[in-house]
Amino acid sequence: MDEFGIIGKIFFMFFFFILSIIIAFFVRKRVIRKILLGELDESEKNLAPLDFFHNISEKTIKPFYYAALLFLIVDALFILIGVYIEYVKELDFMEKYSDFPISPVLLILSPFMIPITLWCIVFSLFLIIFFIKKRESKKISEIFNKLNKKDLPITKEDFFNSDRIIKNGALMNGDIKLGNRFLFSIYPAYVIPYSWVKDIKIDRISLRNGSIYSLNFIINRPFYSVRIFIDKEKSAEEIKNFILKK
Repeated sequence: MDEFGIIGKIFFMFFFFILSIIIAFFVRKRVIRKILLGELDESEKNLAPLDFFHNISEKTIKPFYYAALLFLIVDALFILIGVYIEYVKELDFMEKYSDFPISPVLLILSPFMIPITLWCIVFSLFLIIFFIKKRESKKISEIFNKLNKKDLPITKEDFFNSDRIIKNGALMNGDIKLGNRFLFSIYPAYVIPYSWVKDIKIDRISLRNGSIYSLNFIINRPFYSVRIFIDKEKSAEEIKNFILKK
């Protein structure tokens, strides 16, 4: 690879990294929207309530999971092929100039430090995504363990019967669905019966480019707390008023 060719390919990998993240966000947003509108396969709709909510929680994480996996594979191939080509070139060079003071390993790897760094960053994100997937699955199981047995089949029924969706632009937080008896949040994953909610406090959090609002649910269950972030105060007040009137 010539110097300009390497630089161009490195910038391409950086662009591919940013593009992968952007696409994953858009795909995730579309997936969440389809879930809340009930646009699911019949096989998914027929799942038992606990399995159903596990499934839709996993669907919202998969875009990031697959985007990270694809980038790791493409970036690894780029590094391996590029290093091999540079190794062959430097091998010829070192045979001609055996007393050259700089280590050939440094010469070979130096053009690929950015792709290697990006690979390490994305691999760390991949592990974080895997951890989030496990955490959300555990959270749903804990919620269903706390529900009354008679409420279990009603959760899915309430989810499909409601068309009351609150749009939420807060980063990483999905839209919220308000059923007749339950609040449904896809991410963070919550299925909250209104009977659990004693009160809801709204806190404003100032950010550099504006603010978001935190819905802090006071739950009548020991050692259990719920916090959801939402982008608009009006939406936060709408959720609070709707639930507390139930």
